[in-house]
Amino acid sequence: MRLRLLVSYHYHRNTDLAALVAELGGDVDLFADSGAYSAATTGATIRLTDYAAWLRDWASLWTVQAGLDVIGDHEATAANTAALRDAGCDVLPTFHVGSPWPVLEGLCATNRYIALGGMALHAVGASKQRPLMAWLVRCFRTAREHGTVFHGFGFTSAQIVKNLPFYSIDSSSYLFGQRWGLAYLWNAPAWRMESVLFRNPAEVRPHAALFRSHGLDPARVIDPSFMRAGTDHAAEDRTDVSAAGARAYTYMERSLAHRHQTAPPPLPRADDTGTKVYLALGGAADSDRAPLRRLVADPTPETVR
Repeated sequence: MRLRLLVSYHYHRNTDLAALVAELGGDVDLFADSGAYSAATTGATIRLTDYAAWLRDWASLWTVQAGLDVIGDHEATAANTAALRDAGCDVLPTFHVGSPWPVLEGLCATNRYIALGGMALHAVGASKQRPLMAWLVRCFRTAREHGTVFHGFGFTSAQIVKNLPFYSIDSSSYLFGQRWGLAYLWNAPAWRMESVLFRNPAEVRPHAALFRSHGLDPARVIDPSFMRAGTDHAAEDRTDVSAAGARAYTYMERSLAHRHQTAPPPLPRADDTGTKVYLALGGAADSDRAPLRRLVADPTPETVR
């Protein structure tokens, strides 16, 4: 299993990425992102020159580099893409929900790999998913005329990506389970991501086989002390829940790749048949890396701890 990881400048401008890759086994498909959305939500500013320098500093590690978006301004986004390319950074352009359609047509005419952004807020609830699906279908029809493939930023809605052949997608949701008391488990036959309340036998027992296939012992997760603050195993439990979530998205990738067999774009290192699912690494804390180390150490669990 090859680990696919999305890291953003916003969170990792001071991270030793070579050490991170080595720590995670050396074979990491690394996607560089600016973190513009995260920066905007916190009032931070990302300078284009600083982002370009960061991309160049770690150029040998990247499989993919994203541009620097300006949320809600397609002209400024395009200007940043051009400036980064002039600075020697071969970045993906991004087309956002709400941008004019001629922009996408122009991007597809000159690029074989494009990111789609601004979708996450439109992916929750059937009333929002229907217009989003219509928007995506139009994107894919436009791209098909040019042989262009898409990356979906922060987008892993199973029922949508099941039906649309993204080349790559990313998600940080594998880390959310420990926050909400849930285990995320990929149910391949049903084509859905199960979110199961642990410590609840009535929720866990019907999914016991899924828990085991994701490296979690169902008898352990229904214990009332599982992931309880103050216990001596709480940190280990959190790591295992997030590792199971990360594993779920690698299983999801396997299902999507088998279903779509999306041809890779003509980039130097993009040699994988899609759909590729990147795990978005949040902060630089060791607790954020621990689930990934667990996943790399035990990529195909046959037994549970």
